[in-house]
Amino acid sequence: MEKKDFNLEEKDIYKLLNGIKMDESEWEGVEMEISPLQKKRIKNNLKRRINASKKRKRVKYASGAAAIGLAAMIGIGAISPTFAENIPVIGSVLQALNGDKGDYAKYSQILDQGVTDNGLTLMINEVVADESKLMIGYTIKSDQKFDDEMVGGLTHGDIKINGKSFWASGGGTGKLKNSYTYVGSDEFDISSLDVADKFNVSLNVRELAGVKGKWKFAFDVSKNEISQKTVVFKPNQKVKFPKSAINIDKVVFSPIGSYIYLSGKYRGDKAGAHGIFEYSDWFAFDDKGNELTQVAIGAGSADRKSFHSQMEYSRVKEIPKSLTIIPVDIAPSGGGGVDEDGNEYSYKGKEPNEVRKPLDRHFPMELQQGKLGKITIKEMITENNQTKVIYTVEGRLPTYQANSLTFEDEHGNVVENEVMPGNSKNEFIQVLPALDAHKRYQAVTHDFSHMKINEDLIFTIKLK
Repeated sequence: MEKKDFNLEEKDIYKLLNGIKMDESEWEGVEMEISPLQKKRIKNNLKRRINASKKRKRVKYASGAAAIGLAAMIGIGAISPTFAENIPVIGSVLQALNGDKGDYAKYSQILDQGVTDNGLTLMINEVVADESKLMIGYTIKSDQKFDDEMVGGLTHGDIKINGKSFWASGGGTGKLKNSYTYVGSDEFDISSLDVADKFNVSLNVRELAGVKGKWKFAFDVSKNEISQKTVVFKPNQKVKFPKSAINIDKVVFSPIGSYIYLSGKYRGDKAGAHGIFEYSDWFAFDDKGNELTQVAIGAGSADRKSFHSQMEYSRVKEIPKSLTIIPVDIAPSGGGGVDEDGNEYSYKGKEPNEVRKPLDRHFPMELQQGKLGKITIKEMITENNQTKVIYTVEGRLPTYQANSLTFEDEHGNVVENEVMPGNSKNEFIQVLPALDAHKRYQAVTHDFSHMKINEDLIFTIKLK
């Protein structure tokens, strides 16, 4: 039976932005209109829920016209001048944009290949790959000011490996360095390809920042050094869920990511309406209790009876002896798809309730997160054009809970931020552009009422 990609859902709007197939035939001729109010709401939801994708998971899904339309309309947006100063135009763009999820600077190949067309120069700064993904760091320079709604990434074009096209689900992030310069990081899933340690990439971009043109590149990529530092386990461990039986095929730890590969069969005729299998959002902890940061909750394929998927996390500092998995069911806020008869359908899901308090600078300040736990803001320090918020988290999923904290100004705009670990597993630091002492801000999180943790389904993957 022919396999198909998983249905798109609006569990997180970033699903639409990350899983973009490199085939323009799927979305040619599609028109989309979004009102200014809708646009602002989507942008705020993006910032609040995935915080410019620097600190939260990405959702790897293959997608179609809606994703391209939203990506072109929304872009990634501008960054505050304070943060922009730390993003290099040359050097490790990948490291600057993706933080400590991987050791990109050490293993990336510097290319600095540039092509100019129609007033736009696309510079491929660096590339890096392991057996799961290919990452490209790039810079776009313009002789005119960018419209921050229209920058986007390398989605309008096609990519080939060793001369062959492939369906490339993936994701990306990017920032405006200034009004004329945009830096970005795009990722392509190559886990299903049998790629040697050295391979050729040809990239043909047909549109940048709303401008049509021709930006063609060809370059070799070597993953030999990363392969030597990659550790692979094949647990072949079986896990039973109420409606599916799963096999843990492979666990991989590379310098730029950690991955769990799995396959499974449904305990019925077909998959559920809202996902590849139930409890498909996996939170992982090593044998010392450290939570691995989610990067993507899965890419894969499925038919009526079986599925294949991949969970992606940030790199680990040391190879664990085991991974404890907490499977969580996160209800989508809404979505839709096409049923077996070709009929479109839509559904309304569940939104978590917001929890917000005025940031009145009287600490400690607690924000409850429902049954999952709470956040306690301990102190806030402003110096050197930055505000640092130090806070602790109580709950089962500390890193995930910590990343749900955002700050809004008096106009409802989400403040750009970066989350860093503190002095313990439960302490975190948010770095913000210096907050104005004369303005009012609010601390915002939510109650996680859209999440369900089934304690009976927690399991441990033994690595040996």
